[in-house]
Amino acid sequence: MPKATPAFAVLASLFTLALAPICSAQTQLVGEWSGSISVGDQTERILWHVVKAADGSVTSTFDNVDEGVLGIKVKTLTVDGSDVTAVIDDLIHPNGQDLPLSGTYAAKLNADGNEVTGTWTQTKPEEHPPADITFKRELAKPAAAPPQ
Repeated sequence: MPKATPAFAVLASLFTLALAPICSAQTQLVGEWSGSISVGDQTERILWHVVKAADGSVTSTFDNVDEGVLGIKVKTLTVDGSDVTAVIDDLIHPNGQDLPLSGTYAAKLNADGNEVTGTWTQTKPEEHPPADITFKRELAKPAAAPPQ
């Protein structure tokens, strides 16, 4: 097996170090969040799930509870200081129909880390103007009592 060249080893180390703050910044969002979005005269409940895997990677999905559209995948989630950006480019299935959905949630995380306030801008399909969404972190539910 060939040995890695010193230049390759240095580049690999730098790449790993460069990604570490990104993963670390995203972990502050790990948890369950709830919010709502107003579209026209309707308000819909939105849940946001941010999960950290064993390998340290962070994944994220949204659920539109009232429309029954679950598991909307976040393509990229970035955190820069208090700025949070979630980009969606997914195929969803409302009422059994395939519908491409794209858009960006650009927001700010408050200093306490328990509220994210921002704007959802949907680019596909273009049917609604940008809408404000505020998510609040859900408190961990107490463990169920063991059966007796």
